[in-house]
Amino acid sequence: MDDSSQALEAQPPAKPARLPVGRILITVAGLGLGAYLVIDHGWSDVLRGLQAVGWSGLVGITLYHALPTLLCGLAWWVLLRPHLTEGWFAFVWLRWIRDGTDGVVPILPVSGELLATRILKLRGTAIAGAGIIVDLTAELLGQLLYAILGFALLVATHPASHYRSWVALGIGIMAVQFGGFLIAQRKGLFRLIERPLDWIRRRRRPESQAERTLHDQIIQLHAHYRAFLGAVLLHFVAWVTGAVEAWIALRLMGHPLAMADVLIMESLVAAIRSITFFVPLDAGVQEGSYVLVGSLLGLPTGLALAVSLVKRARDVLKGLPALLLWQLIERRQPRPAAGAVD
Repeated sequence: MDDSSQALEAQPPAKPARLPVGRILITVAGLGLGAYLVIDHGWSDVLRGLQAVGWSGLVGITLYHALPTLLCGLAWWVLLRPHLTEGWFAFVWLRWIRDGTDGVVPILPVSGELLATRILKLRGTAIAGAGIIVDLTAELLGQLLYAILGFALLVATHPASHYRSWVALGIGIMAVQFGGFLIAQRKGLFRLIERPLDWIRRRRRPESQAERTLHDQIIQLHAHYRAFLGAVLLHFVAWVTGAVEAWIALRLMGHPLAMADVLIMESLVAAIRSITFFVPLDAGVQEGSYVLVGSLLGLPTGLALAVSLVKRARDVLKGLPALLLWQLIERRQPRPAAGAVD
């Protein structure tokens, strides 16, 4: 036996990759809840709603979703425009990959964001990580405005509606979460996270733009108030524009709702989903939210569930091509030479 084979035998066996068991259990439980809601409230009503939309309606809704994706991509680009040479179109298709991954891959709540950061860094964007964090913050604040709009419409158009105090409490929790995330960034949350890593790496504090700490880059982006507020506004418009998808679906199902009611439903469902962000793919949460909020608006449970399933089918139609494009991007990356040492 030669030395190389002895060395191989001396190495301890590699530990198998540990699956995120907790997330798998939560996903299975959520899917079970969704299936129970469909069965308990009449799967035939849900099926009729889906058949009314049909493949042509589903494709049309998926194509329409390109509009809010465009607006979100532009918001991201507006934030980073002073610090890069990439055009707006790159951020639009990256936003598509980002959303598509989040919609079909239940690995982490921010799988798409991590993937988009990697692709931007591969394209030479030094401020990619900070850009994702600040863009996500702008999107959350835009969603908060969207929830406030929905609640205001609920109070104005349905003054006798139940659970208004609970809805207000939920929006208050959102405001605390999202506002706290913004304040924590400005007060040094990511500097606190980076300090142990810097000590481990024993690196000096760099001076160049490309090597500034994540905290410094985030503060630099927040300093451009107009760009940040513009991104918040674009995300808010994207949320409002996205509500049209449910309006289209309900019209195809033969149960049209007023646009104000659709905005109430979509904004409050999005608010519930944001509070339960830790549930992979919003499994069960999305379906339960549509049933709950739809009941406040007089929407039959079967149709509310059908709208939720149309949204999930749309996520699959946009997500699978996005995953394929990501794989093509990864395949084009140069592989390390055999025997190369890090």
